[in-house]
Parts: sequence; structure tokens; C-alpha cells
Amino acid sequence: MTREAAEVSLTGISKSFGGRVVLDRLDLTLDGGELLALLGPSGCGKTTILRVLAGLESPDAGTVRIAGRDVTHTSVRNRGIGIVFQAYSLFPHMTALENVAYGLRIRGTSAGKRTARATELLETVGLGEHRDKYPSQLSGGQQQRVALSRALAIEPRVLLLDEPLSALDAQVRVHLRDEIRRIQTQAGTTTLLVTHDQEEALTVADRVGVMLNGRIEQLGTPEDVYQRPRTAFISEFVGAVNRIPADRFGAQVLVLGRRMAISNAAPEALPATELEALVRPEDLELKGAGDGPGVIRSLVLRGAVTSANVSLGGSMLRVDLPSHEAANFTIAQRVDVSPRHNTALVDGVRNGAEAKEEVAA
Repeated sequence: MTREAAEVSLTGISKSFGGRVVLDRLDLTLDGGELLALLGPSGCGKTTILRVLAGLESPDAGTVRIAGRDVTHTSVRNRGIGIVFQAYSLFPHMTALENVAYGLRIRGTSAGKRTARATELLETVGLGEHRDKYPSQLSGGQQQRVALSRALAIEPRVLLLDEPLSALDAQVRVHLRDEIRRIQTQAGTTTLLVTHDQEEALTVADRVGVMLNGRIEQLGTPEDVYQRPRTAFISEFVGAVNRIPADRFGAQVLVLGRRMAISNAAPEALPATELEALVRPEDLELKGAGDGPGVIRSLVLRGAVTSANVSLGGSMLRVDLPSHEAANFTIAQRVDVSPRHNTALVDGVRNGAEAKEEVAA
């Protein structure tokens, strides 16, 4: 860690564009040295938060602080922030080394020191031998590594990552996200990652914030957000879920023959009838049964996990199980499906075409 990690806070941030509210009195604090990922659908406001923190947008109301200092009206350059965008934004006429050293050059760092720093960073991300190549001579993953190195060269107290991996191939994306996490942890840089990729957020972040309509719906550890979602929206946005008809019995519901406690924060707000339990595919259990009510319609290999798509009572359920266990099942086999746990998030039944489209992915 090159310097003390900086806490970042946004308090009461509001922002509108053309009369449309994009951020609605939003509060957010990043602990010093943590990596926080903001996740949400397009237009939810997550990129606007990043731009307000960077100084690229001015909030209509609210305060931005970095390490306790009010920077709400401070220029981008004077905030001590490094930024990596989805588009690599490298200077095409500069080599990888020159791109990484650019921020140091405009800050007046001597030629020897900036070359040493840029070389060190390129070595760190595995590009030492490519230091004299131009962006056009590098792959997409290599260019993004250069962009990350350039952002880190100035030793920023805060690093902002705006969909930095979405343009990359899947294998490169997985490798580079692990690299980003390793470097961020090593440097102790407070980092805000904006992404639409649920797996990316859950894999690299210390905490995840899920946004909708300019507000943070839930903020917690990846495990909390995934295993204990507060709302149906969060449950369905962060991972796959099955919507299963449920009958209510006071504070419980009957789901696939099992009574389950309702985990909603305000179960009294649920409608009295027509309920559905939201259950993740890995939280369902599959058993072979000659007279079982379910029928396996397909088995989809996903590597270590296989998804069994089961028709049951007019619905299609997705059940995820270890691939070595899935080898015991066949298409057209009759099965029993049951929940593995005793609690469930419950929602009202969706109407019309939306409900009919609820088919296992």
C-alpha cells in the first residue's frame, strides 16, 4: 500500500437530465481500500454515480468527499482519481510505455522516474515485453491492461472502473478481472466498479450495491446480496431464479409440498392470494421417482454444474446440480422436485405474457 487508503462518501446526491431523475438523494460510502461494485440495469444511475465521483458531472444536490475532503466542486485532475473506461482510450501514437507514463509526465515527474514506474506497472500486468508496442499492435485484453496501468501510475487514492471488461472475450475477461482484484488488493486502492455483469460483481467485490431507478436497493457482501436478496427485483437480477406457485399459511407458504418461512422484510405487504416463491436453481433438489410429478425435458451441461429443466404443473423449473450427480438422470425421466431450505422470498404472481415467459433459462 503506497499511501493511507481513502474513504469515499457521497451524501444526498441528486442528478437529473432533461427533467428525468437519474440519482435520487443517494447516499454511498466506500471504506478505505475496499472494492465496491455497483450493479444494475441500463439507466439505473450507476455510471452517473461514477461520473459524479470523478468530477465529470456536477450533482444538482449533495456532497462528495474523498478522505474527508469536500471535492464536490473540485476538478477531475485535483481529485487524485484514476479512471478506466470500457473504451480503452489509449493514445494511438504512443507506445504502451508512453501511455502508462503520460499521467506522470503532465504532473512533472522526471523522465527517469516515470519510465521506471511505467515499466514496473507493465511488468506487474504481464506486459513488460510489449512496452514498445503501439495500441494497434496489442489485443483488446492487452490494451485494457495498459489502460489499467496508466490509471494506477499516478498512485490514485481512488480507482474508478466503468464497465472495464465488457468488450473482452469471456476467457480474457475472467483472467483480467482476477488481475484487477490482485493489483487493487496489493495497492490498497479504494475502488468503485460499475458493471452490468453479476458474476463479475460477485466475484471481485468486497461489497455489492444493486441499483434501480436512481437508488441503491441493497448494499452488502456478495453472499448477502445473492443468498438474502431483499426484493424480487434483486433476486431475479442477481442470478437465476424459479418462480414457483405458493400457498400462504400465515407467515409461511407451501412450496412444492414443503412449508417455508417468508423471508421478505414486510410479508404483510404481500397480496393475500396468488403468490410465487422465488427459488434459485441450486436451492432445489431432484430425486428420481417412477410416479413423480415432474418430467426432465433437457439436461444442459454448464461445466461442473448441469441444469435439469423440469416441467412440473404447467411450469418449467431449472434445477442446478453437480454434473457427476446429473449423470444419474435422463431426459423424459419422472422426478420429484423439492426445496433444499426452509425460507423463501415471496412475490405476487405476474400477469399476462410476462408470467407465461417465465421459463428456465
